[in-house]
Amino acid sequence: MIRPFLPICKLLFLAIFCLSVNGVTRESDLLLRWSFDEGSGSNSQNLIGTGLDVFLHPGVIWGSEANGTAKSGYSLDLSSGTSRASIETHDARLQASNDFSFLFWFKSNGTPDDFAQLLSKREGTFSSYFVQIDPNGGSLKTLFRKYGTYYDTGSIPFTPNDWHLLAASHDGEKISSYLDGKLIYETIQNDPIFVEEGSLGIGGTADGGSLFNGWIDDLRIYGKALSPEDIQNAWSDGDGDFGPAPDFSSLDRSPSSMPMTINFVFRDSSGLESPVSGFDLSDISVDGATVSNFIQNSDSNYSFDLDSTDRPNRIRLRIPAASAKDDLNITTSAAETVIVYGDIVTRSEDLVGWWTFDEHELLQASGSTFDPNWTPQDLSNPPVLWLDANDSSTITSTGNALTEWRDKLNPSVSLQPTNTGQ
Repeated sequence: MIRPFLPICKLLFLAIFCLSVNGVTRESDLLLRWSFDEGSGSNSQNLIGTGLDVFLHPGVIWGSEANGTAKSGYSLDLSSGTSRASIETHDARLQASNDFSFLFWFKSNGTPDDFAQLLSKREGTFSSYFVQIDPNGGSLKTLFRKYGTYYDTGSIPFTPNDWHLLAASHDGEKISSYLDGKLIYETIQNDPIFVEEGSLGIGGTADGGSLFNGWIDDLRIYGKALSPEDIQNAWSDGDGDFGPAPDFSSLDRSPSSMPMTINFVFRDSSGLESPVSGFDLSDISVDGATVSNFIQNSDSNYSFDLDSTDRPNRIRLRIPAASAKDDLNITTSAAETVIVYGDIVTRSEDLVGWWTFDEHELLQASGSTFDPNWTPQDLSNPPVLWLDANDSSTITSTGNALTEWRDKLNPSVSLQPTNTGQ
């Protein structure tokens, strides 16, 4: 016989997900960033903090997005394979640590004579981390030195003459490598990371060895072991995360009626409105609703109407990266949000699962007496709650304390709390 002494509840699963304004991935965790967008001169400025500008050695020129030799704006043009860029000043922000990642775009245009290095942090003959292209020119490895031993990814294939995003992270135990938004390699290694005070070479070693043929753009070093989701945001289907992003923060994500008007604005990394061009209705991706009445209110502000005939309904709204360009000709970043049209419950816009159990009925067990109004009159003999349809286990209690969970098929098997008051 089933004793219904527990209240019937609604079960909800929440996930903090649904508003995503990407922009530059984890910008607050950046230690160093070189966009290489100067387009002229012999130095590239570090955009985070002070100091550590990159010096372009003779032979390095500038690539341009206009002719495909930069991913965004301008880049380091190392296509002659005769030079490199470097930072000769030692700084702790360059060192690998137990919360560390680097990330950059690259495009190769030739087969190296030998091993070529895209990135090299080195003092003397030892490197704490570096990225090395194999002699065949079609694969690479990322390597970290830990307690005297180099750990590499194995060869990661890539296609020459295409832009790729390479990222690697170290969290103190785990080394991870990514290519084009996908996790390629991961290993667990608890030894301490090798710490040195050497120079950083870009497109070769700092002293001019192992030179790379191609282009490098937007190099970043993070004081954070980036997650797979972070890397996917940076990759953004191959469009990157360079420019201003759509801001949906004023949006009602749990509306009670439809249609509704969506207003959003493009903002730069400082939170300021950023004028963009080339954005139109075709750049809006919506699942679960229809879009109409698209209006450009200003160079940075847009609106449209959203409608759904299904209720309840979960609507996904996304604006992909590179949907427009800002006034510096930099492509915009991606953003997305989820709207829940339906029953209003706490943070309904963040629901990923909801079971009301309103269809539940308590049925009488065969051969037993069923009283839905039954309540216990005396707890001196502790009640037993049957947990499964096979009638094979029990929970017992004394007073308000759980004392035992026992397997009826094998009474010697039981779970008991160490503190019976909990």
